[in-house]
Amino acid sequence: MRITDARTGRGTEIRPRRAGLLRVRTLVGRPGRPFDLSDLRALLVTDLLLRTAEIRHLQVTTSLGHPATDPQEVKLLQRDAGLLAVHPPADEETGAADLEVRAHRAGPPAPPAAAERAPEAGEPPPCIEVGPVTAPFPPGTSDLPSPLAALPPAGPEPLAVRLALFGTPHHAPVELTAESLAEAQATLQRWRRVVAEAARTVSRPPFADAVQRAFDGFADDLDPAPALRLLDELSTRPELPTGAVFETFVRVDQVLALDLSRDVGWSPR
Repeated sequence: MRITDARTGRGTEIRPRRAGLLRVRTLVGRPGRPFDLSDLRALLVTDLLLRTAEIRHLQVTTSLGHPATDPQEVKLLQRDAGLLAVHPPADEETGAADLEVRAHRAGPPAPPAAAERAPEAGEPPPCIEVGPVTAPFPPGTSDLPSPLAALPPAGPEPLAVRLALFGTPHHAPVELTAESLAEAQATLQRWRRVVAEAARTVSRPPFADAVQRAFDGFADDLDPAPALRLLDELSTRPELPTGAVFETFVRVDQVLALDLSRDVGWSPR
């Protein structure tokens, strides 16, 4: 797995200190400011990293670093992350990190107590810098209680937000508009219909080369674009064996985590 190290600007192989175990620390929040969508995006990038590492048989532990913050605000951030199918990080130190994921303009985390402070690990680890998120909806979002509250209450499901954020490289700024969120919701519904219909046919092995291209994208700077292009192509190719289409969607969704098989077995009345 390779990432672009924000400290050097160069491509860097991820090298765990302990064989088979990758420690990732996500840095979020700014002193005196509530968590926002940029912080939530950093947790999403960490989740994508975790899922990519796990399919490569690498164990991952994640921790959360933030300025001294009201525990209730941390709980709300974790809740919103869960709605986006993000594995919850531990709100504590887990030893020296092999990799950092930093939200846009994240402040320094509160230092641990002296007895809990990890030993010096030498050079700082490679760092993934996550681009900012803006959502130009109602005014006054700076005082909202949780990141997802910045989106319209009657808006798309949280997993559509996950998909919309995947549509832009993680290091670039992204703007969540009503149009982009509606498009992501429509894409989710279309893909789920394809999966539900394909599930009614005899299963066949997934398209191995296509799955490998998707997974290679994840492993190359956490790029979901090849996977998204693959699913879009499969959803418009009715001549392909549907059993293989189903298994390919399910396999790629192990990393995307968009719950694409949600409607399998459901029959409209």
